[in-house]
Amino acid sequence: MTAWNDFVKKIYHEGHNKDPNYQFKQALKDASRRKGEMGSVPAASGKKSKSSKKSCMKSCKRACSSSKGGRRKKRGKTSKKR
Repeated sequence: MTAWNDFVKKIYHEGHNKDPNYQFKQALKDASRRKGEMGSVPAASGKKSKSSKKSCMKSCKRACSSSKGGRRKKRGKTSKKR
């Protein structure tokens, strides 16, 4: 579970203890307003940053398209004879 999910769950339980009609969607709104209380969470060592994910996806797409033939046709002379 992510830190955000844990934080929203905590907000929900606080609100639900005060008011039994408190809903999860209200907890999401309240958590959004109170996200400064969440603090900074250290990133896990196994997770990649967005930029490294993007570069990985680009290289994968290039490798997959070249090995599987891809959808794009190569430019060049056609082999048709008339």
